[in-house]
Amino acid sequence: MVEWIDEMIGASVGLNFSKPIYHDIKGAPFKIGERVRVVLLCDETGNQRFLGKVGVVKFIEYSCGCGQTYPYDPMIGVDFDRKIHGKQFEEFWKEELMVVEKPIPRPLHWMGRLSHE
Repeated sequence: MVEWIDEMIGASVGLNFSKPIYHDIKGAPFKIGERVRVVLLCDETGNQRFLGKVGVVKFIEYSCGCGQTYPYDPMIGVDFDRKIHGKQFEEFWKEELMVVEKPIPRPLHWMGRLSHE
């Protein structure tokens, strides 16, 4: 009941309340826990320092008032290992991210080095 009242009050004064979702949603472009790279920024509000950085999807969000649509077009909350420009996480559109494949483990003898050396 309190959440509903908060939403109504927020809507009446033009405030948007973010409601992050921390579990996978069928049809969403990314899964929670996927590693992603920031490949572009869709608008001038994007922080250039995140370009090329790799992070982990922590949440998806449909209610912050940025024009998201359920389930295909959420804002995607990405957590980075280190703070970038004072922030450890940032939200992105699906077009701004791409999945980073896990590196293929290399055998110890790769590049001519033997595993017993």
